[in-house]
Amino acid sequence: MSRVLEPELAVRLAGLTLRAKRTVDGLLAGMHRSPHRGASAIFKEHRAYRPGDDPRLIDWRAYARSDRYTIKHFEHETQLRGTLALDISASMRWGSGDVTKMDYASTLLAALAYVLTRQADAVALVTFDSAVRDRIPARSGPAHLDYLLRSLAAPATAAGGTALHSSLDELIEHAGRMGLVVIASDLLDLTNDALDPVARIQARGHQTVVLHVMDRAELELPYEHPMRFEGLEGEPYVEVDPQGIRRRYKAAIDEFLASCQRRVVAAGARYLLARTDQPPEHVLLQLLRAG
Repeated sequence: MSRVLEPELAVRLAGLTLRAKRTVDGLLAGMHRSPHRGASAIFKEHRAYRPGDDPRLIDWRAYARSDRYTIKHFEHETQLRGTLALDISASMRWGSGDVTKMDYASTLLAALAYVLTRQADAVALVTFDSAVRDRIPARSGPAHLDYLLRSLAAPATAAGGTALHSSLDELIEHAGRMGLVVIASDLLDLTNDALDPVARIQARGHQTVVLHVMDRAELELPYEHPMRFEGLEGEPYVEVDPQGIRRRYKAAIDEFLASCQRRVVAAGARYLLARTDQPPEHVLLQLLRAG
């Protein structure tokens, strides 16, 4: 198993399950509700027979007791399709400590892949910056999990910036049938329509989660001495005194976070702030316990 998922974290996740809130479509038996009806080992309820119902579903034992036709109503269980999307833009390579935002995001997605695979669910991986760059189709099984973890341990990185709108629009076409879509990104695309595709992902029937990955230094600007800041996505450098601008900076970053959260929630998706200075299991437990 790749080092991106530490053994201790794997143990903590071993007992967790992730069930989709929505009905999902699928081909294989798994752990999730399906819209398909018919004979199944999972019995739901009896109901009165109605014209057009399949006579093979009539419960003859119940008829013998009540002299009324009732049918057994079943619910198939089906495999969840999880699409994990990792932002590999240049800004994700930055970190104020030993862990970059991309390292942290990769760990979160690796842990989710581990949980989903333990449930026999199918998992896909998509990487993007200004466009979708790589895609591993959804499959299940230990060999596929190992391939995903290796890919997350050393994802290709981009030298340029982020274009969330076009990348997420393209992601919609790769996500397939309704399932779970988890997007891990610092969301550093300030265009007004950057997050509009999240609503379209939701409209396709997906349960969508946006993990907003941010470094503590980005959130708090903890530096004490004048210094030069250089952008990783082509922005010009600036020389500033952090103490002199900290209050305004924190107000601006708080508004940025609030704006991202508002837009994601308005689209019907879930938003979680993922700070790289917090243990990754804290973020995962928020996600899984509410799942």
